[in-house]
Amino acid sequence: MKWNSVIDKALEVLRTSDRGYVLMDMYNNILTPEEAAFNKVQVTPYNALKFIQTQFSAMGLDISDKNVRVKLIALLEEFDRLQKERIKS
Repeated sequence: MKWNSVIDKALEVLRTSDRGYVLMDMYNNILTPEEAAFNKVQVTPYNALKFIQTQFSAMGLDISDKNVRVKLIALLEEFDRLQKERIKS
């Protein structure tokens, strides 16, 4: 699995979560309550944060560690700054 797809999946989970929970079918597809009701699919509530942490941990990044998140934000901001500086030159 590539980072881009893991990040996209995490964003999807956050967008569809309700108070930190998502509904998942037996194939680990995330459904809205409306989709589950309309399609008559049996779903299980799942902790969205735990799902996201598991996905990132599988890729080797522990986002539950606040220090890791802060360093990652700093890295991205520095990368953006250098990209902008490079464009100006």
